[in-house]
Amino acid sequence: MKSLFTIFVVLILIVSGCSDGVEDPKPEFITLQQATLKSEIPASDIFYTEELDETAFSLYQSPNGYGVLHFSLKEVGWDYQGSSSFMYSTDTDLTPFSFSQSTWHKGEVLVNTESPYTTIFLGEVRDPEISKITVEYKNKQRDASLIVNNERMYWYLVSELDDANESVAGVTAYSSDGELLYQTAK
Repeated sequence: MKSLFTIFVVLILIVSGCSDGVEDPKPEFITLQQATLKSEIPASDIFYTEELDETAFSLYQSPNGYGVLHFSLKEVGWDYQGSSSFMYSTDTDLTPFSFSQSTWHKGEVLVNTESPYTTIFLGEVRDPEISKITVEYKNKQRDASLIVNNERMYWYLVSELDDANESVAGVTAYSSDGELLYQTAK
């Protein structure tokens, strides 16, 4: 019985000491939902997420404003890059819609290489007659997307350019029948 126990212990030591030559598996791919947790923004406040090629963003609302979470695709998955938040002030509360923009790195940031960027133009629509927003930038004019969440309406447009120095020439708001309601120059 004693020799059987000794053989058993020796076998366990041999098996546990041997390596099968298999490397540790790659880390699990980080999803956007997992990366969002690093933002500390409650999931219930996030109302829209869009995944692009090497970048993604989520829109969120708060009682006093709204914001955008920035993500970049890396080898191990989505990486939370930070956020931009926009709070209301007395002046913006009087406007029919707000205008903001946020820019972040796209993909990996490389030294001595010009990095591409993602820029999003966004805001909140406060006038219920507005049903279309058009943004003009770098000699382009494009319609923004509108999203309604909890009886609040937001608009956003992802720039087609990879430039971190985006500037908007103007934002125009229209009614459902195409009537020009508001026009701003930025």
